[in-house]
Amino acid sequence: MDWKAINLHGGASISRVANIYELRDFRIPSTIYRVKVLERDLGDFLAVPNVVVKNKSGDPELIAGLGRTEHEALQDIIDRMDESLMSAERLTSEDFEWSDPRDF
Repeated sequence: MDWKAINLHGGASISRVANIYELRDFRIPSTIYRVKVLERDLGDFLAVPNVVVKNKSGDPELIAGLGRTEHEALQDIIDRMDESLMSAERLTSEDFEWSDPRDF
């Protein structure tokens, strides 16, 4: 049986972890962040990072990457992370919001 066909008994959707990547970026305080790529039951892929840049008011700017393939979603989130990092006025450890380590 295909995992997308599992009876969710009223649940809204199901996804599976396709892969988790570690990326090294010296603009981020610990230099390494992770990206989790999910294959969604819709047939596309969603990539989410475990760190985001905070906006000027101190709120995290949540971002995600989308794609028809795992690699398209990964490239999309890497591009979005680069845009987010480049647009930040300053980059100290206080400018980042990290996900709970248990999520990754």
